[in-house]
Amino acid sequence: MSRFWMLDTLWLLALILFAAAGLMLAPFHGDEAMHIYTSTDYATAYLNGQPGQLPVAPPYDIDSDPRLRLLNGSVMRYSIGLSWHLRGLTPADLPQRPGWDWGIDYDQNIANGRRPSEPLLASGRIAALVYLAGSIAALFGIGRVIAGRPLAYLASALYALHPVILLNGRRSLVESALLCFGLLLMLIALQIVRRHAEGRRGLWAWWAALTVTAALTLASKYSGTIFVAAAYGGIGLAAALRYLEMLRIHHRGTEDAEKQSKNQHLVTLLSAAGRLIVSGALAIVLLVAISPALWNDPLARARDLTAMLQEQVDIVVSILPDAPTTLAQRIEGIITQPFIAAPQFFEQAAWANARAIADEIQRYMASPLSGVQYGLLLGTPLTLLAAFGILAACWPRLRPYQPGALSLVLLVWLLVVVANLLINPLPWQRYYLALIPPAALFAGLGILAVLHLRR
Repeated sequence: MSRFWMLDTLWLLALILFAAAGLMLAPFHGDEAMHIYTSTDYATAYLNGQPGQLPVAPPYDIDSDPRLRLLNGSVMRYSIGLSWHLRGLTPADLPQRPGWDWGIDYDQNIANGRRPSEPLLASGRIAALVYLAGSIAALFGIGRVIAGRPLAYLASALYALHPVILLNGRRSLVESALLCFGLLLMLIALQIVRRHAEGRRGLWAWWAALTVTAALTLASKYSGTIFVAAAYGGIGLAAALRYLEMLRIHHRGTEDAEKQSKNQHLVTLLSAAGRLIVSGALAIVLLVAISPALWNDPLARARDLTAMLQEQVDIVVSILPDAPTTLAQRIEGIITQPFIAAPQFFEQAAWANARAIADEIQRYMASPLSGVQYGLLLGTPLTLLAAFGILAACWPRLRPYQPGALSLVLLVWLLVVVANLLINPLPWQRYYLALIPPAALFAGLGILAVLHLRR
């Protein structure tokens, strides 16, 4: 074991305790009530022993249980349910369906008793904190796999002190679980690519972990497809380019030796492709197994889900005055959201009139526990460093790590996230959360590349 393990542990513990210290200080969001309400499925499945009541079928009325169950992943609802159960709360303590009514204003929701009690809200946020802590540790691990401890410490600090990560990760939302399993998935993908490049054997445990984590990422939130596409795409591209590189290296051998070498490398490539296909298929099977909303005819429910997600986007676009965003606005968001933009506390403009929420936001922003408010002063150099880090990942002379195949995974990850944001018509900051982890890694790489140039 490394002699630095205690320092690593203390560092991660300090970052996690910082996140925990501001847990109940974070301003409330209406979606927290909705996710806490859906944790009634935990009671149905585990306390009442009736999981057979959870599968769904049309029609999916607005704010109905079948619609909420199909639209939202299953990880957080069961995690929140377990959390309030361990705290001694019961289903009777949950808010009424659907948790929060977005058709009426904040004060009317409060009058109707839709805001969860403090013990219930704390239970949901504790569940979120566990996943936020996991995401911090996973990003630290990603940094270590790529370029050792310097990148691990730099990237984890930028991530764990990021005000947008802290705000959304502390809330009883699905984002913390998505980041936790999504980053763990990228860590496993990078481990597989590194071990392949180093010629190591016995990777079955890593492939099994990849499969399970991919399923949990999708079960956290269906937009986890960006992490799954990045992980599997990065592994596949690294395997294909490694095959081409091996062909180039052995091109100068004898004809028989060259033919034998080509066959060996082709078998290796096909083996990697086969593992990706099997892993992906098993991940989908596991996703269905842990998602009761998909049990009743999974293909039909997948079609229903696709239509429902598009319907949700259409509804929001029709309501928001600043949607859909233009291409220029989306590009601006990709540049400014990682480090420059201020936290977005709510999406519904009417919440600006809620005095209680305004007071919570003011109290939160006045506290150092809200994180490092980068803004233009710190955010601009960090954005430039991230851009330089992308250049360093592409340019071997600047790259502060080996093997170069790791860059392929990072770049595929970045491209998948950016492509997803370019087609997203909604101006909501939560959609940009997936961009912050790779931005933190590239900013850290940019700092190391600058130091490398000076040396």
